[in-house]
Amino acid sequence: MIRIIRRWGSTPAERGSATGQSCPDVLELETGDFMVIGKSPGVPHISARDLIKHSASVGLDEQAVIVPRQCLLDAVRELTKEA
Repeated sequence: MIRIIRRWGSTPAERGSATGQSCPDVLELETGDFMVIGKSPGVPHISARDLIKHSASVGLDEQAVIVPRQCLLDAVRELTKEA
């Protein structure tokens, strides 16, 4: 089992979550990779054609999720402090 090392950016409660538990997050894993918790059901309104225009695709073992702008910006700010 891969362990989570830390959360990057603000907590869900700091971003206004009523419960502080069920919100998008950016987490670092012990492998050095990141796990992003986003909104379900993912990105159904973006077509494969749009992805291809940007040289992107979603593989069979992948899922695209939406992460609120503030969640990702907070994580990036904290990540760049570490660099």
